[in-house]
Amino acid sequence: MKSRRGELGDKDTAGKMADAVSYLCRVAAEEGFDTVLCDLLEIRQKLEKIAGEDDEPRRPT
Repeated sequence: MKSRRGELGDKDTAGKMADAVSYLCRVAAEEGFDTVLCDLLEIRQKLEKIAGEDDEPRRPT
């Protein structure tokens, strides 16, 4: 999906979204929402991948 801000904006937005999902992961873990936690972790990984595309090589997870 193309945004009005272009590719660099997309990476920045994806990074911010990954941070927000990280917060949701912590809350889900603390509150025992295990059924949602796995989905949130997967979403966070996808967003981090988008945010890091064409950057330095990422560590394997």
